[in-house]
Amino acid sequence: MRWRTFSGILLAIAVPVAFAAIGVAAWQANHPSPAGKVAGNLQDSEEEAVGVIVGSAEWRKFEQKVRSSGSVYAVRFALVSARIPGTLDAVYVREGDHVEAGVTKLFQTDSLKLSKAVAIAQENLRVAECALREKEALREKTLIAKEQAERDLRRYEELLATNGVSRQMVEHQRAAVRQLEADLKHVETLMDLARAQLEQARSALVIAEKDLADSLVYAPITGVVEERYREPGEMAGAGTPVLKISDPSLVEVRVHLPQEFYGMITPGKTPMMVRVGNRELPVQVVSYKSPAIDLRSRTFEVRCQIASPPPDVVPGALAEVAVILESREGVGVPLDAVVTEEGTPVVYVVEADRARRVPVRLGLRSEDYFEVLEGLQPGTQVVLTGQSRLRDGKRIRPIVLGERELHREAQVGIPTIDRSFRQVMSGV
Repeated sequence: MRWRTFSGILLAIAVPVAFAAIGVAAWQANHPSPAGKVAGNLQDSEEEAVGVIVGSAEWRKFEQKVRSSGSVYAVRFALVSARIPGTLDAVYVREGDHVEAGVTKLFQTDSLKLSKAVAIAQENLRVAECALREKEALREKTLIAKEQAERDLRRYEELLATNGVSRQMVEHQRAAVRQLEADLKHVETLMDLARAQLEQARSALVIAEKDLADSLVYAPITGVVEERYREPGEMAGAGTPVLKISDPSLVEVRVHLPQEFYGMITPGKTPMMVRVGNRELPVQVVSYKSPAIDLRSRTFEVRCQIASPPPDVVPGALAEVAVILESREGVGVPLDAVVTEEGTPVVYVVEADRARRVPVRLGLRSEDYFEVLEGLQPGTQVVLTGQSRLRDGKRIRPIVLGERELHREAQVGIPTIDRSFRQVMSGV
């Protein structure tokens, strides 16, 4: 009886207390304190904000280039061969020697043999001159005999009129005159032959002297001896090079480009950037474009000439070439700012503490920048790193990457953006 009375009293007290506790908890849940509100909002803000690296869209120059490697060639060069085949008597120059056109002796072939040929031709000329003089003397002798025979014939004809001589003697004298006339014609023909032989001997002498002169070869152009192919004592045939001379004062760079760029290059207008070794040359202009595309490689050749090149730009050097197909100015953003979402290039633009998704239309790519044809203005801040964690309107915590860091990244190759992003994510 007593236990039942005590249990009833406890139950009567516990039930109101339990209901009171539940009510207080419900009221606190619906009416949080000001301190709790601030803490909750701060926690929510820190969880939603995404740290990102930002940069700016800027107005800059864009160029469409096609790059290739080529070689340096001499525009003016000569493969010097022997004009007269024979043994090389002497080679007067070596590789690297400077030569002057028409002045510097290069080499000589068979000078002794050709000198003897000149001497023989000179003797033949004297023989022909003597033969002509002989025929002239014979003509004079025949002419005198003919004149005498004509005078005798006139006297015989006068005597025949007075029966002083027989008719037979007159006929014999007439025959003698006709024979001397024929002899005179024969001598004159011999004289013509002698004159022709004299001219022939003179021409032979000229040829022999020309051969002797051609055996000594002079430099055809001013330049430098690039290669020496033969040595004294070796045979030098006609058309076989003995020396190669090139003029280093004017060179050209030749490269081959894919056929799809053929219509975009105009000789005399298209710029061409050339680098030889560590030397960056001034911008040149394409001077030549091959008239046809090679069937095997499907490429075509372009050239540019370089007058008075630096000492280290010589024939045979490797040249790195960039042909500028198109050049213009426009709005550009770093490559990292552009991401592709659902097949569309997108840039996240910074607006206060939010990221706004902006579809863009891209143009040229120049170095580390994309040209933006539509969608951005110069000076607009864009997200460079962390786009994978963003959506349109997402809260962000921007970190501006300075020009010094960008420059150091370009020079040293350190991924500054990625490193800074990792620091932001780790709270450093």
